[in-house]
Amino acid sequence: MSRTWNTTSTASTKSSERYGLDEKDSSSILVFKYRGSLEMSSQEELSKTLDKDPNLRLTRKPIPRGDSRVEVKREDLWTDTEKSDYSDYPNSKSSLASICLPRRVWFKRLLFNQFPDLYIVSPETTPASSVNGSLESSQCSPSTCISHETNPSHSQQE
Repeated sequence: MSRTWNTTSTASTKSSERYGLDEKDSSSILVFKYRGSLEMSSQEELSKTLDKDPNLRLTRKPIPRGDSRVEVKREDLWTDTEKSDYSDYPNSKSSLASICLPRRVWFKRLLFNQFPDLYIVSPETTPASSVNGSLESSQCSPSTCISHETNPSHSQQE
């Protein structure tokens, strides 16, 4: 189960307050940037990154002790409110990434209980806001459906 912090506050609120980050903590954390990469960072650096871009959100997912992989699902990017609103969507449990933990992270997690959470940085979007106008949207607009029907080289997708 992932944990999400209060994201209902205004954009003027610092990310350290918004997501419960310690902006003076320089110890290593594991950060996954959605559609990006896995990297080592600190709460201090992460807080600065989130302050620079208000279109990003942060969620945390506990890393089970002993596991060498973490599965990030679509619902892991949502706030608790969004999870209750969108839990019936057919793709809420779909896998977005399977992250293989670096060997040294796995050992530190196993032996010293370090890296308890995976910090997930993703765009500030919800299923409701991404239905139309998204590059990922698979919906067919009337104009593209018509062009597929009139162009025999394209097959109509519905």
